[in-house]
Amino acid sequence: MTLTPPADTAVELGTPIRFPLFDSLRAIAALSVFGFHVSFHLELLSGDRWSNYLGQLNIGVAIFFVISGFLLYRPFAKARLDAVTAPAPKPYAIRRTLRIVPAYWVALPIITVMLGIQAEVFTPTGIVKYFGFLQIYDRQSVIGGIGQAWTLCVEVTFYVMVPLWAWWLRRLPSGSPKRWLSTELAMLAGLAAFSILWKIEIPKILTPDKPLALSSQLSLPGFADYFAIGMAIAVLSVAWAARPAKPRIVGIIDRMPWLPWLLALIGFAILGYQSKAVSQGWGGNPLARHELKGIIGGLIIIPAVWGAVDRGWVRRLLGNRWLLWLGVISYAFYLWHLAWIFELADHGWVQRVGWGGTAAMAFVITVAVSLLSWYLVERPGLRLARRLTGGRKGAGSGSGLGSDTVTPGRP
Repeated sequence: MTLTPPADTAVELGTPIRFPLFDSLRAIAALSVFGFHVSFHLELLSGDRWSNYLGQLNIGVAIFFVISGFLLYRPFAKARLDAVTAPAPKPYAIRRTLRIVPAYWVALPIITVMLGIQAEVFTPTGIVKYFGFLQIYDRQSVIGGIGQAWTLCVEVTFYVMVPLWAWWLRRLPSGSPKRWLSTELAMLAGLAAFSILWKIEIPKILTPDKPLALSSQLSLPGFADYFAIGMAIAVLSVAWAARPAKPRIVGIIDRMPWLPWLLALIGFAILGYQSKAVSQGWGGNPLARHELKGIIGGLIIIPAVWGAVDRGWVRRLLGNRWLLWLGVISYAFYLWHLAWIFELADHGWVQRVGWGGTAAMAFVITVAVSLLSWYLVERPGLRLARRLTGGRKGAGSGSGLGSDTVTPGRP
């Protein structure tokens, strides 16, 4: 069985630049969200010490957003550095649309019927909201339809933002590579700061009783800091690739890819540590936890950005064929997994085989359905996108994750 990786590519000056381990990062993110939904919906968050960690597995969302920030922005950042034409908006829009929309539009009506929520989705208003990626802008529909698709609404608005952001930055003088780098990072720091201020100030204006209160927090401004982290890593990747002498940090990452993951593990331990003392202080602050998840997401992807792809156990893990395989179908896996958790739970599987058996069966069924989605919907959509945009195989579908001609994955 062969699966062509759909989304670990960045197109730069017409040449696909591959980051071959990013599919495994998507698999890790998808498995993380799967674990969170199993824990939450099968009532495993009972309040014991392990529940604190299981309840943080939604960190997969942060990883997905960081990946998108990196892969989608890197071609635009490099075009600005090289003072060449940025990726054209029309091919970009075609690739994004055909990567995201077909699989979602197929899954949504089927899942709607499975869960018996036709009255919610199949109305004139519901069709516009759910099929148009607008569900997060109404408090009544934020987690309706495919519940986890609220994150797709955020992704879609980010897709629109990327070329606009790049266009705006191209209005600024770039000058030397050093000035280009400082400008890019300063603007991204400003974007992250805006997102943080949004999460602090908007709740004071849109109190929980206001219609747009929840939507304001579950929309792009509330997660722009995650995307900014991925975009900043992309900028550093472009800048350091252009240097004849690589920064020392690149050599450290190349030799010790486990180090960013160790820091990520420490961060996750902090997230899950919910003693009374911590919950009353920094660790109990929702904004602090939000930001820490974004930092962890950035640390997770770093070994896949810099370093030889076969050096170190972290990259060997990311290079595992089964993890890469799951990463290829991770989009459909993300769309379908929660519906099957609901279905099995509603049919009494938890009582018959326990939560472990239910989770295993949900995983198996979701993988099977995801394979059908890949072969019947997603891969044909990617091929159509390549024909329409004149791209080469694998080029420009990225989203989701030395010089630019060296062995992929090397610094």
